[in-house]
Amino acid sequence: MDSQTHLAQLEALLKIEKAEDARQYRETVLRRSRPERVQKGLSWYPIELRRVQVGLGERISIEVHRTTGPENSAFQVGTVVSFFGQRSDQEVGRHTGVVSALQGNMMRIALGTSRLGEWVPTAHLGVDLDFDDRTYQEMQKALKAVQAAKGESRLRELREVLRGGVKPEFREWKEVRYANPRLNASQNAAVQHVLEARDVAVIHGPPGTGKTTTLVAAIQEVLHHEHQVLVCAPSNTAVDLLTLRCSEQGIDVVRLGNPARVDESLQAHTLDGAIARHQDYDALRKIRKDAEKIQKQALKYKRKFGGQEAQRRRELLKEARELRTMAHKLEDYILHQVLSQSQVITATLTGAAGNILGSRRFHTLFIDEAAQALEPACWIPILRAERVVMAGDHCQLPPTVKSIEAEREGLGRTLFE
Repeated sequence: MDSQTHLAQLEALLKIEKAEDARQYRETVLRRSRPERVQKGLSWYPIELRRVQVGLGERISIEVHRTTGPENSAFQVGTVVSFFGQRSDQEVGRHTGVVSALQGNMMRIALGTSRLGEWVPTAHLGVDLDFDDRTYQEMQKALKAVQAAKGESRLRELREVLRGGVKPEFREWKEVRYANPRLNASQNAAVQHVLEARDVAVIHGPPGTGKTTTLVAAIQEVLHHEHQVLVCAPSNTAVDLLTLRCSEQGIDVVRLGNPARVDESLQAHTLDGAIARHQDYDALRKIRKDAEKIQKQALKYKRKFGGQEAQRRRELLKEARELRTMAHKLEDYILHQVLSQSQVITATLTGAAGNILGSRRFHTLFIDEAAQALEPACWIPILRAERVVMAGDHCQLPPTVKSIEAEREGLGRTLFE
């Protein structure tokens, strides 16, 4: 099967998988009544909004407390949720977010919005489990981009090499300076293989053979010749481990992704943590606070007031907008500095798709646990790379596929295989 036919088939199978995933979500959550969802721990309702904070990208974080409900709960840190409001049993608004902290009847949620809806102060509030289709959207976009690659583009070349249509190329690498002297002969050979690969390198072996140690050693060596590399894995746990191992070797590493999904011990390495340590961060916080203060002051002048009050309202709102624009520009500057100065950027496969990286490209991409990653997900970071290094064990458990039909037709077969 040629690569274009294969990718078109993958796109179709991904739609089948998404439909099955959504069906299971509806079966579990949406078809139940509100009291039933609450009783099953699938919804918190009613809740009290106790705190509102503004974070990176002016995203709002809220703290809510459950006033009633069972001890069991389907919520956990990293869960995608929907913060909603009701009046007289009619829904009046929703915001999607991710659970960042959970303790007893307290939940913190990082919302994907910079402003709460006007319904929040007067509505009866609650939190539902939500179906997250963003991963599917990013995988579909990646597959379309790979299919569209033509001519002499590097993506087209990698597509043909990774799909087996073109033989990968290697070069002789004579000078090797290993940062980890404890590597054994086979591990040293694997690092050598990575250095010599022009297109793709594969590090494989069963559990306990030191694949992660070898991968980190390869990253260190590549950094002798490249300013920066991108390191990905399909799971947050695997990305956290790579972030930890890189930092232990003295590598300047920044972990992308919602801090709610990052291990607490690695918060200092998150993008939010790095930005908070930047010398201009205090200035950024002050500008945001001033903008919020002026915004609130402006809203005290109601539209039905007289001409002078209306004029004052417009002036204050304009000033608040100008301050927010200034904050955006300063945050972009800080973000650019933090990312540009890091040696390693780590992220999940789908996390590499975000706007945070913009048009940033990398000569070398490392993918760990590649044997547990869906092929469409692997293409997301490959879009940014000139060459790919994959590590994994094809004898371990394959990626999870919920649709029996999609599994049978080959969605579970990985790019690593």
